[in-house]
Amino acid sequence: MKLINKILPGTLNNDFNGSKIALYGFYPILAMMIFRSITHFLSESAGLVNIANINILPLIDGIDPNNLVYLFASLWGASQLILTLLIIIIFFKYKSLLPLLWIILIIDILFRFVSGSIHPLTEEYYSAVPPGKLSQVPLLVYGTLMFFLSIRNND
Repeated sequence: MKLINKILPGTLNNDFNGSKIALYGFYPILAMMIFRSITHFLSESAGLVNIANINILPLIDGIDPNNLVYLFASLWGASQLILTLLIIIIFFKYKSLLPLLWIILIIDILFRFVSGSIHPLTEEYYSAVPPGKLSQVPLLVYGTLMFFLSIRNND
């Protein structure tokens, strides 16, 4: 079977033919996505201060720039939540698309690297290294391994 047909099968169903490790390995990813999206969407500081260790910015001419930063982070969380809900639906209804879900995770991580390169935050922005920054390389390795396991025939 061609690789493209494993990623985008002709028939969508709940049959998954790859390694069960790739199937069960997606559950921690779902948990992380649910926690991350809800935190960014609903937390007072969008999770930037308490979790991501972003320093609170000083007032500028009596205007609090943090409100703007938190608004955009919350909007980002709303987008993450929508994507997470779609991924949950696909995962539980169409397991034949699991290789595609792993590809989406890999692309998301790669885009985070690109964004971090375009808009780098130096150490004065942080009180400590954010967990998201520490986890990107291990997640990329994990996602890539799981992708290859997901396209492996489980005969």
